Amino acid sequence: MARRESGSTLVRFYQLPPGPVERALMGLLGRIYAKNLKACLVAASPEQAARLDESLWTQSVDSFLPHGPCTGPDVALHPILICTEPRDTNGATVLVLAHGRFVDTYADFDMVLDFVIDQSPEGLQISRGRYRRYRDAGCRMEYWVHVRESGWQLKAQETKDRSPQSLQA
Repeated sequence: MARRESGSTLVRFYQLPPGPVERALMGLLGRIYAKNLKACLVAASPEQAARLDESLWTQSVDSFLPHGPCTGPDVALHPILICTEPRDTNGATVLVLAHGRFVDTYADFDMVLDFVIDQSPEGLQISRGRYRRYRDAGCRMEYWVHVRESGWQLKAQETKDRSPQSLQA
């Protein structure tokens, strides 16, 4: 376990803009890397892991994010690991879930990034269920939306006593 912070895990839910999840992930992973944090990026399948790997390799040269698969040599050296199951073999403190599923090992990480990927009524219901599971487990919760003009904007957060606090005036 690579936790650095004491207390409950912070879970950030992101309402994705239209387009592939890979596009939205690049900016968030860039911020994680810029803060010298290590991440475990969990894909839904080996095929999605390959797409994420390709996306990280084909970014512009000035925004390259060092990464690697969670198997093979030197996994501990990669700042970003791409896996199909949560692992902290690189000392990851941030778990990035690109698969749209709840994970029981969230408490092994300081922060979890989860995404509202499917905008259909059924997909939104599934995402809300994951949000409630994390909240009910005692996680600190934040909800972010993407605003085209300004990027990610924090819309709501829940304090430890689980009272929602909207950030809209």
